[in-house]
Amino acid sequence: MSAPRVEGGSARLPHPRFSIVTASFNQAEFLRETLRSVRDQGRTDVEHLVLDGGSTDGSVEILREHEVSLAYWVSAPDAGQPAAWNEGLRRARGDILGFINSDDVLEPGALDEIARLADADPSADWLIGGTKYFGEGSGNLSYPGLAPKRASDVLYFETYTPQPGQFLRRRLVERVGEFDESLPFAFDLEYFVRCALSGARAAATSRVVAAFRFHGESKTMVSRDRQLTETRMVEERWWPHVLRREGVRARYARQRFHGRLALGEARAAGHGIAAWRLLAQAAFDYPTMIPTRAFGGTVQRILGLRRGRSEP
Repeated sequence: MSAPRVEGGSARLPHPRFSIVTASFNQAEFLRETLRSVRDQGRTDVEHLVLDGGSTDGSVEILREHEVSLAYWVSAPDAGQPAAWNEGLRRARGDILGFINSDDVLEPGALDEIARLADADPSADWLIGGTKYFGEGSGNLSYPGLAPKRASDVLYFETYTPQPGQFLRRRLVERVGEFDESLPFAFDLEYFVRCALSGARAAATSRVVAAFRFHGESKTMVSRDRQLTETRMVEERWWPHVLRREGVRARYARQRFHGRLALGEARAAGHGIAAWRLLAQAAFDYPTMIPTRAFGGTVQRILGLRRGRSEP
């Protein structure tokens, strides 16, 4: 039996500057920290909308506890994360939109930094801050905000910034439309490719504004194969458009991306002959990777001279 629909939220603002959308499903363990991270930004121009997919783990009780700091929340069965984000887009009234899932957090002062970035560059549609990883298997990596200049930068992760650090002005969302609900794992990548193809102008800050949590049940941890499959679907869909627009530059980015994937397969094969065969194939297919640090590191990994985790 599905959970009954319940909703609430009393912190409605007449003219919010920020709309923060949170999708959630059975993550009561982390939800309270996420809600507090938005509430504790200490700003009076932020509306927080939470779209819960009908959780049965105590999440609804937590949402009720935070009633006075939420502009809107609902708990009811939905069609997944991109559907929840789209519902948030339709309800959001702020000029700057951000998406923080129920296992991620905003860093203290994050929205002050994004507001500063927006004020410094009124023509920027796309506001990007740094993001760090935390939690089990995260490696505690930190990525500065990087502003993509072209669609290939996004499609092939040439300027990679994790999703929680990315904010969109309303005018860009109105131009690009909604998230593709047929891509439950790569819908954000696909959306950002469309942003770049639409001519969005990006501005970035190196300051870390958000934290992406790794844990045993996160999609990033348990569905890497599905995520890679959908990433390739996004590439297949948008590569012709990117190639027509960027030509040789896009071809180089594409080769680097697939070269990195090939080296990853060699590293994952361990220390035996299969790993060496995969490395040799990668060198043959993507010779531009040979002089890179990634290639040298892969050789050391296969030789057992270096230990490391797989890239997230």
